[in-house]
Amino acid sequence: MKLKLKLGRKAIALTGVAVATAAIAATVFQLDPSITVTTTDPANNAYKAKMGWISYKSATTQPEYDVKAQIMVYADGMPGKQNIYVARSTDNGATWSQQAVTSNGGAALTGVASGYLATNNKPNIYVAPIGVINNGKGANALLTWTSTDCTDAGNNVTDIPGPAPAQLINSTLVPNQPYMCLWTARSADGGLNWVKQRLTDGFLDTDEDVPAGFVKYTNDTTATGGFAITYQADPAGLKPGEAEGPGEGASGAAVNPGTNVWYTFLTKAAFEANTPFPLATSVSDNVATGSGAPGASRPNLGISGGKAVLAYEETACSGGSTGKCIVYHNFTYSTPPVLSAGTVVSDPSHNARRVRFLLQGDEALAGLGDAGSGLTKGVHVLMVWRETGLTTPAAASDVMMIRGIKNTVLRAGSTGFLPTDLEPYAVAKNLSDPANANIDDNALAQRGVLRGEFAVIAYDHTDNKTQADLYSDTYNLFITSSNDGGDTWGAPRNMSNITSNAIHVVEPRLVGTPGTIKLPNGTATADPSDIQNADALFVSWGTETNAATSVPQDIFLTRSTDKGVSYETAQRLAGDGGVAVEASEAQLRSPPDGKTLGALWMQRNSTTGVVDVIYRNGAEVTVVPPAVANSGGGGCSAASSRAPFDPVLPFLTGLGLIALGIRRTRQARSPL
Repeated sequence: MKLKLKLGRKAIALTGVAVATAAIAATVFQLDPSITVTTTDPANNAYKAKMGWISYKSATTQPEYDVKAQIMVYADGMPGKQNIYVARSTDNGATWSQQAVTSNGGAALTGVASGYLATNNKPNIYVAPIGVINNGKGANALLTWTSTDCTDAGNNVTDIPGPAPAQLINSTLVPNQPYMCLWTARSADGGLNWVKQRLTDGFLDTDEDVPAGFVKYTNDTTATGGFAITYQADPAGLKPGEAEGPGEGASGAAVNPGTNVWYTFLTKAAFEANTPFPLATSVSDNVATGSGAPGASRPNLGISGGKAVLAYEETACSGGSTGKCIVYHNFTYSTPPVLSAGTVVSDPSHNARRVRFLLQGDEALAGLGDAGSGLTKGVHVLMVWRETGLTTPAAASDVMMIRGIKNTVLRAGSTGFLPTDLEPYAVAKNLSDPANANIDDNALAQRGVLRGEFAVIAYDHTDNKTQADLYSDTYNLFITSSNDGGDTWGAPRNMSNITSNAIHVVEPRLVGTPGTIKLPNGTATADPSDIQNADALFVSWGTETNAATSVPQDIFLTRSTDKGVSYETAQRLAGDGGVAVEASEAQLRSPPDGKTLGALWMQRNSTTGVVDVIYRNGAEVTVVPPAVANSGGGGCSAASSRAPFDPVLPFLTGLGLIALGIRRTRQARSPL
């Protein structure tokens, strides 16, 4: 969506000048009023919203994608009694329908869990980018969440039954709680209807679930693809947190020996046929449960063109320290490894955690994505994690980076995703402290974008963790980028510029534009917003009070349209400085052209305690200043319908407007 504000124009003639001074159009990003999405559950206690977008044809007879749906998932309900909800919009977020995917929140559990209540926790979502409805199915979305309910008592007749319950009680946590079971729900009609399935039986305590998928169309009726889910499962029950980060604790980072990462999948055809997800297989090989044995946690999963990448952190690495290392797997999504040691990609003598990665296929690069062609750096995987050489809990850490590079000249059969394509940890780059000179600086919450040869990484950072831990220093959001596939990186740039120790940055978000959306036969759509502008980036960050019990404050937003060379002036996306509302946990989504944005966040009323999901649109607005036209002539005069006047003033005004347009390229600064 583009709005043009046309301002008045006046022709000005200046003596001896025979050139035209063109008006320079300035673009700004304008935010619409916010919308409250969560209005269904009377508890008004929404939690952990996430969102995906899909463009699909409602029938094979449609020449274009006639439906563009935004699908949002969240939990809501009283604490300990929550349900999973889906909200859906097909009018660019102007209105939202809502439906409950579960209805068991607050119900009394039976069997070994008697005396406990059903609650549903932390939903996640994957939405296929495109689809075609054929015989009622073809626009696919996948949800996952964990629940204390390990029975099918609340299922509908269309839901898929799970395995026989074998639930245990976790006596480690205070108060005790039942082991969590992993649930999923699928939609094949663009989020209108959902089919649930319980995947686990409660004998292992599940957490940190991640859904993923891919689709590839040949025409309206021919497509391939698949959907997968990974999660961790602890044989001795979820452990309390170790206060190593800003999270809520008991979030899956601390695990017992024998905790494994599991994986299950379906083809697109089986998914749409409501075939049950098969029982998961253990990808990791942690079979021992004795003290000191390894445990895997916090997996991440991505699928690029059918190639799955799965990475996680693991304790007790062979030959390593008392900390964790990062383990990597790559496989065809439909043939996962079983009880595999994987490949350790971090320095095992250090403590590494919080792995994230960025993937891209051959089509994103020149030379068939092959560095051996000499036309590209060949980067298909860019992996980052936090790492420290210290053994103390919550030690200061750096953001480290390695790449997966396709080079068939050096390695026959290279794809860029194979473990043999990954750079060794000995050459990992330190992105947050490039000189490795500050042992007390700390970086966390890294995010990234990879587009061809361009890569950008964002992270929260303090130069003085010792003082920041005492609330006498603060954290800011920094960004560093590379234009040569990660060979070299620019100096980190401070985006938030917080100078007060009263607040600090949290929850950075860095979002690039998705790839160009094409029709199923591979041709262009009629919608210009479907064409990718790979130069566009959106950046947001939250703030919260710098105290032992921190309180969320605001969320700020900026955009770049030139791969981070410059950023628009940062503006407040959400919040009011902590006066009446507390805004946190933003999610950003943009169409391929980067000219509009959909954003959601969690917002708590500081007085009533009500928590809602809030949504807000933004759009690029083009402002055209007055055009100044110059032509030759005798004497100094102004061509106008008005009386003659001195042309110097409008000439200077025109120069000022040009300067004003150029000013937008300055580095973004927070309005704090």
